[in-house]
Amino acid sequence: MNRNKFVPELHDIGKLVDDQVKKQLQNQIGQSWKGHVFAKFDFQKFGIPQPTSPSWWGQYHHETSEVHKDINQWDLRDSLGKIASPEDKYHLFLLIIADHLASSVSRAVGGRGPKSPSGIYKLWNNNFYQQQKIGRYWAAFKTIDDLKNLFDEIENCQSGEEFLNKYKEHLLLTPEDKSIPRNVTSLYTHVELVGKIYRVLEKNTELATESDDPIAIVYNGMKVKTIKEAEGGKRTTGTNDTDKGKWQARLAKCWIRFPHSFVRLQDINLLRKREELVNCIANYYKDEVIFAISDFIILFLPPNQNLKEILKPFLDWGFHIEVEETLANLGILNSILDRKTLRARQTNDQARLSVFTNRRTKVYKRYLVSELPEEIEPPICDICQQRSGVERIKENIREWVCYRCQEIREMGEPFREYATVWEEEGVKVCWLKFSLNQSKLEKWLQNAFEEYIDHYMQANDLKEEFRPLALQVDFNKDYKEMLKEFWEDFSRVDDIKKPIVEYDELGVFKYSPELAKKVIDNFSTVFSKYFPDCISNENSPISLSLSIANIKYPIRDHWRFFEENNKSFLNVHYHKVFTEKYTKDELDVIIGKALNVETSSSFLYKLVQLEEILQSEIHIAVEIFNNRKKYSEIYELFSKGIKPSKFLNLYRLLRGGECE
Repeated sequence: MNRNKFVPELHDIGKLVDDQVKKQLQNQIGQSWKGHVFAKFDFQKFGIPQPTSPSWWGQYHHETSEVHKDINQWDLRDSLGKIASPEDKYHLFLLIIADHLASSVSRAVGGRGPKSPSGIYKLWNNNFYQQQKIGRYWAAFKTIDDLKNLFDEIENCQSGEEFLNKYKEHLLLTPEDKSIPRNVTSLYTHVELVGKIYRVLEKNTELATESDDPIAIVYNGMKVKTIKEAEGGKRTTGTNDTDKGKWQARLAKCWIRFPHSFVRLQDINLLRKREELVNCIANYYKDEVIFAISDFIILFLPPNQNLKEILKPFLDWGFHIEVEETLANLGILNSILDRKTLRARQTNDQARLSVFTNRRTKVYKRYLVSELPEEIEPPICDICQQRSGVERIKENIREWVCYRCQEIREMGEPFREYATVWEEEGVKVCWLKFSLNQSKLEKWLQNAFEEYIDHYMQANDLKEEFRPLALQVDFNKDYKEMLKEFWEDFSRVDDIKKPIVEYDELGVFKYSPELAKKVIDNFSTVFSKYFPDCISNENSPISLSLSIANIKYPIRDHWRFFEENNKSFLNVHYHKVFTEKYTKDELDVIIGKALNVETSSSFLYKLVQLEEILQSEIHIAVEIFNNRKKYSEIYELFSKGIKPSKFLNLYRLLRGGECE
């Protein structure tokens, strides 16, 4: 008897087989297999034993696709004549639900578009597969002999993690489904999500045997025998497939904020602490956490699991959590259901609201904060304002700092040279901060998907039933890879540092026009590599902010600028000089057509001097117009609607025009 565990991630392993292998096998033994599963595979004719592990029954997830069919009536037999046990059916039942939830497009939308080229189509990097397949190939199993290795994986693989690590390269290049538009999610992320959701359901369900021996599955006190009974319908509009399901779950989006004020350099260790806590929670609740970055976590939870208890480590350290939570039937639960619900409320869409009400859908915001005493004995902590402070004196400066904030300071000196060598030199510094706005990302993914499918059949249904969760995971992974590559390019540059080594979103450098240009150019380059088809204006999910001042300028004020919400692609604050925002297109055209052209650069210098004297945009505009023939590049910028302040300030930043 095979005692291995059921590994849900293996259910789609057949998608890693080269299409040619089917044809070769057909020619060799006169038959092959159906789709990407091997439930009907003739092992005897092929001459190898059938796998007998529990994971083998994952190959039957399309054999039980009739969602109304009672689990007791599932007639499942393998090629050896073995009948699926109640436990096997239980695993398969949960797998099917997890597979539905992890799909990028709801299974409610029948049919498929044309088959795409073999590789994944990323909405933010359309040519990803064409670029990546050089020297590599999506298929892990390319020959008939490789099928033996595939069946060996089903038989012996011990965990989803083992499978994901072993075939990572192939899984990342392969789409969840090769048909359009389901080819937009990587198979890696799809099976990873299936595994997570499956295990959360497994932890919270039990197999129940009734007196006359039929089986049922119980979740949150709700007993079901069919997939449809558990999920309900998969639509939120119309009159079909909108039935109420018995099983509900929550998606909780959690933004991790803090009220602290950075007084000393050591106080930015708070970012390190936040990163540590994110990693700790993501590891401890590795199935419930769908994905996490430094300031954001999204979790998949049953209705009765205490979110505050999960996030308690953040609250204990004084962080605040902004939560947007959605509770819904499993058939309609997805990461943008909250936006759909709020939009229905705003537009008074009674048909949709009626479905939501009938299906007990709830969307709400709440804030989690640490429990504070009714009175805080003064003096209050200068940093967090949440506890009593203890008097501490350093460098003849008296402060009141609570024990928690002092612990954070004692985590170490982040980037020691900043407060010693750089401060003694009295240099001007530029702090830089990358950001990924998850709300903007959700909106952009929805719009990008709609543009992608506009000319395909059932476009309206597909738009309505799009589920961007898996794409968000893929996008966040690419964002992390982009940051790594950005810093690799500066690994040998002494004048730019990451104050917190493990925190890639924050950096600081000795300001010089040359290094500022290199930072912006490098950001533009890596963004274009990883996200060439992503929006890069004021709606860009990804942004870079630069804050420049003398090294004595308070770090808390740099951070205040970084925390502003209305960001564009590039945001620059030059203390006492200017604050400006740029789209990527504006950057490219200003740098390419003006700053890199010597004659234009000299004219820009003249305009900067003129602006310093006249302080008048009208006079600058007249000067540009009067010199439109001699300095046509500058006039072209102006005629495109780019404000003179934008290219003059960029000149100040990157070419060292007079600033102070």
